Amino acid sequence: MTTSPRPLRIGNVSASRTDRSSATAEFLAAASLDVLALDMLSDEAMLDLAEQRAAGGPGYERAALVQIGECLDRLGAGGAGGDGAGENGAGGNRAGGVRIVTNAGALDPAGLARELRALAADKGVELAVAHLDPGEVTDRAPALGLGDVDVATVRHGAFGIARALTAGAVVVVTGRVSREALVAGAAAAHHGWTPSALDALAGSVAVGHVLSGGPGATGVVDSTTDVTRTTDPVTGGYPIAEIADDGCSVITRHPSAFGSVTVGTVTDQLLDGVAGARYAAPDVVLRLDSLRLAQEGTDRVRISGARGEQAPPVVAVVGMSRGGQGGPDGRRPTRVARPLPQDESGHTVVLPDGARVRVPVPRETAPIGPGELPVPWSAGAVPGGEPVAATLGSVAGVRRGVVGRGVNIAVWTWDDSAFAWLAGELTAERFRELVPELEGMDTRLYLLPNLRAVNLVARPPRGEVLRPGLGADLAAARLEIPGELLEVGP
Repeated sequence: MTTSPRPLRIGNVSASRTDRSSATAEFLAAASLDVLALDMLSDEAMLDLAEQRAAGGPGYERAALVQIGECLDRLGAGGAGGDGAGENGAGGNRAGGVRIVTNAGALDPAGLARELRALAADKGVELAVAHLDPGEVTDRAPALGLGDVDVATVRHGAFGIARALTAGAVVVVTGRVSREALVAGAAAAHHGWTPSALDALAGSVAVGHVLSGGPGATGVVDSTTDVTRTTDPVTGGYPIAEIADDGCSVITRHPSAFGSVTVGTVTDQLLDGVAGARYAAPDVVLRLDSLRLAQEGTDRVRISGARGEQAPPVVAVVGMSRGGQGGPDGRRPTRVARPLPQDESGHTVVLPDGARVRVPVPRETAPIGPGELPVPWSAGAVPGGEPVAATLGSVAGVRRGVVGRGVNIAVWTWDDSAFAWLAGELTAERFRELVPELEGMDTRLYLLPNLRAVNLVARPPRGEVLRPGLGADLAAARLEIPGELLEVGP
């Protein structure tokens, strides 16, 4: 895969085994892409696959065979990495020129890779498939501090994927890598980035974070390919990114689906599962306080300004088990995360020719800086007017996500003066008043002024399970809100 000066055009489909078989093929038919990220692994799916494997079944997501099997005629090495615009225009997607990176390998990427080659051969297609080792450490979970869990994996980063694509893979199969790795790996291969390209890598991490939410990036919150099936023959609102060689990007969507891409939808996705001003991926630490979002046009939001710091000295190893209450079977998935030193986290990639290559860990790492803003922030003018009792959701968005064994509750708005009010109103004490379930939990409050967000991270005491739905009703909480902010008279 040769490097290219033009942007990488990459889309994301968050599919599941319940989605219609043609969902991925329909997306590719509607959008000109270089690479498609096929994300198929939720916590629930990983636990199901662990149970399936224990019962003698495969440890990979068989639905990937269905999804990829429907679009074999569109796959090939022509689209990504070439210098021309391609037959279909700006995206560079020639017929047979799309590559797929997918985490559907789960606990057995080698098995899924083998099945994909056989499926393609049955249809007269020679498919170059590479796979990464699954990063499974279930047998070591107690020693790693995870306790007794059903399944445990190391969340590897981008460069195993990049190595596979550079070697000519048309499909790259991984286990459950870090949430940004599918996108960042494709971008690193396309542009020839090395681990020292920290700012560019950080920009791709931001993009991967947004795209990993699937339709959430287009305002379609139910992450399934069947959101709009009743009226839309294509899939509902799946996002596309155009990633430049400096890591700057534009988030957009395929033209045939519902939804929209706005600064608000992108902000909402960026705030999923984050803590302070620094966000650690395996290959780089993204400075969230460096990102700048701008509406460039209809359904086009530019992300720029990303700054990256050296990779963290550890990566996450995550254990999952069935426990607690909730869910259709009364067994809600629970997770626990622990750090694993980078020098113990290496993995291998098996290239299309069968060669096994060790993926090196970062040569230089640095401790992750504090979660607070590196530069102090001062509030500007706060809106005036007679206070009016109204719901928080009338002036702000609320985003909840998983952070280790805890949760983040981010409240964001779209105006600098509105954020000045929000930052003063939502203190840690005010959060506790609005969300009484926070009592007894460790809470930390962070401001992200560039995203106009106040972010609370809450963790239950050791040995306790996070309460389901914590903070889910925050948007409905009634507060005294300045009249000018509500655009009503005093």
